[in-house]
Amino acid sequence: MASLSLSELRARLGLIKRSEARLAAMKTAALAEYSSRAGEGLARRMVLDELQASKQQARREVETASQFSQVPETLDALGAGEIPAAHATQIAKAASQGPVDETVLVEAARREDFGTFSRTLRDHQHEQSPDDGKSLMAKQRQRRDLSFFKSIEDGMFILNGRFDPEAGNRIEAALADEMRRQSNDGKAGDQLGFGQRMADALENLVCADTGERTPPRATLILTAEWDALNQKLADARLLDGTPLPISEALRLACNADILPSVFNTKNQELWVGRKLRLATEAQRAALIIRDKHCIGCGRSAVWCEAHHIDEWLTGGRTDIDNLVLVCKGCHRQIHDDGWIVCRDRYGAYELRPPPSPHAESRSCYEAFPEIGVSTWQPEGSKQLLLS
Repeated sequence: MASLSLSELRARLGLIKRSEARLAAMKTAALAEYSSRAGEGLARRMVLDELQASKQQARREVETASQFSQVPETLDALGAGEIPAAHATQIAKAASQGPVDETVLVEAARREDFGTFSRTLRDHQHEQSPDDGKSLMAKQRQRRDLSFFKSIEDGMFILNGRFDPEAGNRIEAALADEMRRQSNDGKAGDQLGFGQRMADALENLVCADTGERTPPRATLILTAEWDALNQKLADARLLDGTPLPISEALRLACNADILPSVFNTKNQELWVGRKLRLATEAQRAALIIRDKHCIGCGRSAVWCEAHHIDEWLTGGRTDIDNLVLVCKGCHRQIHDDGWIVCRDRYGAYELRPPPSPHAESRSCYEAFPEIGVSTWQPEGSKQLLLS
């Protein structure tokens, strides 16, 4: 390997990806045929013996092989090494849950990475759903699960759960709010890891004496477009981008505080200059809608902080176009390791490592002169803040 150039190493990885896809197709076809002849029970037993898999993995492998029978075009693309196995498995699973346009999904799987394709697939399922996604959400709700048990090995308790998108977004928002509260109260030291602070937040939410303080009210953020022609909301989504049936959004809004979008003017809430150092609640909501997640690592927006691109201590302003969302880890990379906030050629903010000392130094905007600095003004959308 040491003798290979970077381009040769990249080419080898591409070959490995195509080979893994072909092998996955061969395994799937073999499992499906074995299962059709001998039954799923014997097929699972065979997977346990021949692939030395766990019982859970064996059940999942046989189930996936059965799902592929509904998507022959996907299996062909997988066998040709054109799409990754993970993408193909997602298509097969989606086809087992409701109607999909397999041709559209296979084409998207050829060109999109896993995260992008996952979002494309969710949107596609919602668009193809005959009831605006209600049945999809009902099926997700039915699959909710939680296990809590004591480990025999060390006596620690283990919590593991699956939640539908609405419940998951609520729980995530509540944990993030509690972690920020404990940090502001000085109860969460910087020496603690993210997982430890999350564990403390969950323990306090579940076990705290609610008589001592008012129970926390986590904010759930939805976005939706306003269909001016038909005078109604459209394309409602949860914070993580999951499509939401309009009827569900309206149900949530019945008991919610609603903030219509006023982000198309330079109001004081989004452009506060040197008046405030910390981002306002309206700015934070606008950042969540604009950046969607940490601009560095992609961590969910609820765990992120607002960072001044032009530093506050050197005269930077607390204005929406001088703020970006970053998690704690990426925030430290900016301040301690010299990482730089840039905008890509599409105008989205991103983090880049500090320039090499041997490279010609130039700013991000010099690298992409067509971008320039512009004021962000989202128009035509609504923001719903749900407690």
